[in-house]
Amino acid sequence: MKLSDMLLLAMAFMAGTGLTYWLVSTLLNTRLRGRLKSIREDNVEEGHFAESRFEQWARKLMAYLVRFSRDEEQWAKSPTRIRFLNAGYRGDSAVLVYFGSKTLLALTFPLIYLILAQVSPTTVAWETEAFKALMAAALGYYLPNMLLHARIRQRQRELFESFPDALDLIRVCVSAGLGLDAAIARVGAELVATSHSLADEFRQLSLELRAGASRSIALQNLAVRTGIDDINALVAMLIQSERFGTSVSDSLRVHAEALRDKRMIRAQEAAAKIPVKLTIPMALCILPALFVVVLGPAVLGIVHSLGSLLGAK
Repeated sequence: MKLSDMLLLAMAFMAGTGLTYWLVSTLLNTRLRGRLKSIREDNVEEGHFAESRFEQWARKLMAYLVRFSRDEEQWAKSPTRIRFLNAGYRGDSAVLVYFGSKTLLALTFPLIYLILAQVSPTTVAWETEAFKALMAAALGYYLPNMLLHARIRQRQRELFESFPDALDLIRVCVSAGLGLDAAIARVGAELVATSHSLADEFRQLSLELRAGASRSIALQNLAVRTGIDDINALVAMLIQSERFGTSVSDSLRVHAEALRDKRMIRAQEAAAKIPVKLTIPMALCILPALFVVVLGPAVLGIVHSLGSLLGAK
């Protein structure tokens, strides 16, 4: 491949990557920039967010691409919508970026591969080229799924690690005389510095309670948004405590201790897996170098001795 062809392909790839990044960042930050601009102009009317022509064009493009990968009829009850809630995405921009990226990447990846195949000096059968292009399209289609799954795992791990401390804070507030709703709002405001995700969930829970939703419905919505079994068990316990009139403080203390013990068990389990995970790197990287250091002088001595004996004969 010539240097000019390589430079052309690199420029095309950088242009495509930059365009995709610009679309994603623009759609995700449009609402935030609009709110900041409204605050700066002392205009706090909701729903009026300034968008440039390019941002409007990008939103329309993503909305058009969404129709090829999203089922509109089943979206309200779709597991994908729950996965968005588990990842912390509640706005429409994330939906446009996710489904629009699936369609855009499914078309871009095979196109890039076909361009690389055309400028490559090697010749491959068209069946192989078609299969590889199909695999590239599948990779582009399922890449947003993998990124969303990684985001969900990261957020659920943060929630699980921060939840026992939050329960202790709620228990202290309840023991001091605050109601459960006021304690949740207070702890949500204090958790911003340590766990932004958990503080956001508590803030959403507090807003639902202030809007008039029953405590059981608001807690069940919290369990659905987080997608963590331990939080679901806590929600069931709090609902039972409210129904039968048992002590909320004692229930929170018992559940916080159980979560803390489970967190310790997970940490010990992860520590116990380290020697097993180090076996392959040691076998591939450390042991060959160790063999060279230990056996190298002996092998050289044997070769030198055999050479002297053969020379003497």
